[in-house]
Amino acid sequence: MSAFEVPSHIKGFIFDIDGTLADTMPAHYRACVRVASELGFEFPLDYFIAMAGIPTTDVFKALLEKQHKTFISFEEASALKEKYYLEEVPSIQPISFTMDIVKKYHGQIPMSMGTGGTLEVAVPNVKQIDADKYISILVSAEDVKKHKPFPDTFLECARRMQVKPEECLVFEDAVNGFRAAEAAGMGWIDVTKYHKPEYVF
Repeated sequence: MSAFEVPSHIKGFIFDIDGTLADTMPAHYRACVRVASELGFEFPLDYFIAMAGIPTTDVFKALLEKQHKTFISFEEASALKEKYYLEEVPSIQPISFTMDIVKKYHGQIPMSMGTGGTLEVAVPNVKQIDADKYISILVSAEDVKKHKPFPDTFLECARRMQVKPEECLVFEDAVNGFRAAEAAGMGWIDVTKYHKPEYVF
């Protein structure tokens, strides 16, 4: 594990899941491309990366509007994507940088997970990498009205941990997550400095 020291004022850890605890982003993208190919639109990788952390329905809605393909149901596309992604879950691996931190500080520092994903997808991911053995608090897309880059997800994590927002440290891999952490008054660590996803097919 890369050297990591807990800042003296930090009393709680908040982890994003996709691309932070679990190396899921390439699998999510493969599922998106599969849906796009099937329904007849494009799904650029740069758009996928830019929209990381945002709920799937919002991602597809914005993309279909951008490509003037609103005759395609974004709800249908989103549901199909989640179905295809779940087929990929057995191949998902943990990201060692963050999971090593989880294991090291388990029982010492309160921890939670905050994701823009639905419970239907988040729970299998967490179980696949055994994160559920160490972290019991999970805030998903269903738990808040405003998702990243708004601070609501992380503020709810802090509330459930009973830790002040300014005493929380967020582990994230996406710009929207960094913005959400800052909006919540929390410090953050960019996990992509320690792990780079490989988008291969």
